[in-house]
Amino acid sequence: MTDASLIFIISQPRSGSSLLQQLLLNSNNIVSSPEPWQMLSLIYTYKENTITSAYNPNYAVINFTRYLEEKKDGLESYKKRVKALALNLYKDRIENHQYFLDKTPRYYHVIQELYELFPKAKFIFLVRNPLAVFASILDYNFNGDYKELLKSEDRLDDLFLAPKLIEEGIKRIKNSITVSYEDLIQNSDDTLKAINTYLALETPLQTNYQVEGKFSNSWHVDTKSLHKHSKPVNSYLDSWKTTLNSKQKKKLSLEYLHKLKEEGYSYYNIEAIEKELREHTPSKSSFIKIPMNLLIAKDEKLTTLQLIKKRMLIKLNNIGL
Repeated sequence: MTDASLIFIISQPRSGSSLLQQLLLNSNNIVSSPEPWQMLSLIYTYKENTITSAYNPNYAVINFTRYLEEKKDGLESYKKRVKALALNLYKDRIENHQYFLDKTPRYYHVIQELYELFPKAKFIFLVRNPLAVFASILDYNFNGDYKELLKSEDRLDDLFLAPKLIEEGIKRIKNSITVSYEDLIQNSDDTLKAINTYLALETPLQTNYQVEGKFSNSWHVDTKSLHKHSKPVNSYLDSWKTTLNSKQKKKLSLEYLHKLKEEGYSYYNIEAIEKELREHTPSKSSFIKIPMNLLIAKDEKLTTLQLIKKRMLIKLNNIGL
């Protein structure tokens, strides 16, 4: 097996990657698993990080790479062994198929490393309206609790870091295809035809799917909507309007979009999305609205006055004042 037999779907979480995966599995040329995650573990043996654990993983990386570099080309030699191990693990799954599809949303952290290891692999970048992503994570993963969402470091990466890294990856990796969730839903035939051409599949991809086998009971597959349908539906394009049902959530969403714009994100027209959001009228009032920066900030990083203000605003917000 070579890297030419690999397909990577790169996306933010809650962007429709489970749907795209099932549509691609209509092809007899493609096999997959719900979410392998294997390349994160392998790459982070030599990629610097801020992960916390029973030991300091980043300190381990620093020392391990130093150990490797005691030998000439030690790190490059190790990367070749990582690639060989990864391909052997994929080979165990691919059997007689043309491609193995690895759909792991947090691969946005390692786009450059994946491309370095597997330059001949196929990269499908899946993007979605960032407002819809924000609302979907808030609803699906946090049941509408924005305070819990905004204190979760990995989810903050999903919201702020992922769009930036994915946009950079789209620009950097020329041998790739970019698919929007909106096109996948609204122009399914044309979108799948473009993917079919990119992958050079023998038979056309179909717009219907059936969740079966190891995918049917996996929590790595979207349990919110995927099992309810057998083809792409447009029911979720404007579902953010239901989730953003209070003025507080609307305020946080506007701040989120503003931060993306400030950081130079340009794949979607943020100003047009902001305009649509401003015209949205939530069903619930929020007399006390907490700014996003205060919710994101760790308590230990705040001054005493800021911490008192944060706790007071949260308390007043909780009791509906």
